[in-house]
Amino acid sequence: MSLPRYRFFPFLLLLMAGAACRSLRVDNPPAPPEVPAASAAINLQLNIPLSSIANRINRQLSQQLIDEKGLELGDGLVADIHLEKTGNLSLAASDQGKLQLGMPVIADGTLRLEKRIFGQRVSTALPFEQALSPEIDFLPVLNKDWSFDIQDLEIRSLGKPLSFDVLGLQFDFEPLVKRQVVTIMENQLRDGALAALDFRRLAENFWDSFGKPRYIPNGISGNYVYPQPESLRIHQKLTPDQELQLGIGLTAEMVSQKDRPLATELAPLPALTLEEVTGNNLKITIPISLSFEEIASQLNETLADSLIVLDSKTRMRPGTISVSHLGDRLLVSMDFIGLREGKKDLAGQFYLAGKPVFDALKQQIFFTDIEFKVKTKNFLTNTVNWSKRRKIRKNLEKRAIFPIQEYLNEAETLLAQFGEWQSPVAQVLLEDPKIGITRIYPTRTDLVIHVQATGQLETRFFD
Repeated sequence: MSLPRYRFFPFLLLLMAGAACRSLRVDNPPAPPEVPAASAAINLQLNIPLSSIANRINRQLSQQLIDEKGLELGDGLVADIHLEKTGNLSLAASDQGKLQLGMPVIADGTLRLEKRIFGQRVSTALPFEQALSPEIDFLPVLNKDWSFDIQDLEIRSLGKPLSFDVLGLQFDFEPLVKRQVVTIMENQLRDGALAALDFRRLAENFWDSFGKPRYIPNGISGNYVYPQPESLRIHQKLTPDQELQLGIGLTAEMVSQKDRPLATELAPLPALTLEEVTGNNLKITIPISLSFEEIASQLNETLADSLIVLDSKTRMRPGTISVSHLGDRLLVSMDFIGLREGKKDLAGQFYLAGKPVFDALKQQIFFTDIEFKVKTKNFLTNTVNWSKRRKIRKNLEKRAIFPIQEYLNEAETLLAQFGEWQSPVAQVLLEDPKIGITRIYPTRTDLVIHVQATGQLETRFFD
């Protein structure tokens, strides 16, 4: 955000024309106010359609689920079994907060019976082929490393019984198939299909965008601004709209410095905390600092070699200007020489103090609590009518403002970058951003301006 080149300082000329306030105490200034931390808070609800998750799982899930030979079932029964899916799986949210997975499969193989019956060795083989529709329940769980895991996977039904009559003996094949399907589905979902969702990459893309330092010019130099994260919260739940909602909440402190931060100064994405996240919004405060040395240097450059006419016989030559604080106000100090026609020149010091305030309605910064003071023996007594002090003060208050809307518009573009990022699985956009200055703080060495951006976040999940 580029601040104006101190258009609020022409009022110095009027101040120096000759009014004074003897109550201004510049020799023993009160301490400046404590500057609060500039905070950032992002709450994001990423609603992922279950159909999109199903599509990603289908692209990763192997067609062949089971291919086992020589499975010992007990009582001399041995099985060869082949199980493969014949269509795409589907996902739906259950009332119990689990995912219900449906998937058409075909099971074929052979049941072999080898045992002695009444002293005679019996050996027979029974081929089988069954079209099944397994109904599987499981709970997806997001781990602290952003990987998905599954819990409580259960085969509720295979769609039809798997009971066979072999030489008059009934064998229930269903428990074996269920155990095998549970093992295979757990492995394939955990290690392959759910890993395709890749929310770790979403988090890394977000942090690569949000966490990088950004340079914001201030009119004289500029600041690098970047976040120092404090917490990262997350929750997940299934919604009635058949979506998996991933809630992400980040809080951070926004840090500002003159030099570009080293890589070691940038914090990594913090560990996850499993906690409810509400809202879908962004609120960031950016601290922009202008050092008193920079402000004084600009003023000295502006007023160098200038003469200020006070009346037909009196002129003022500005000297060295310095800037400091006076409690919660900005204090400008200036040496000057009073050039008087036919009289001895007089040296003096001029002091001006004012509290910077932002008017959100008019998009202006103006100064309140303006006070000024001149230290010289008798220079001002012959140059101004003291009864005009109130008129001078009102004129000062009108002049001690500068518009900032154009710079806030520029800040809106920069700050929107903090709320917009894209990954292979989702895109996040900042909608209806609002930019404004919350407060301006003089410190012992700088003038710190807090610029705040707020807005709503919109997420788009890619199928």
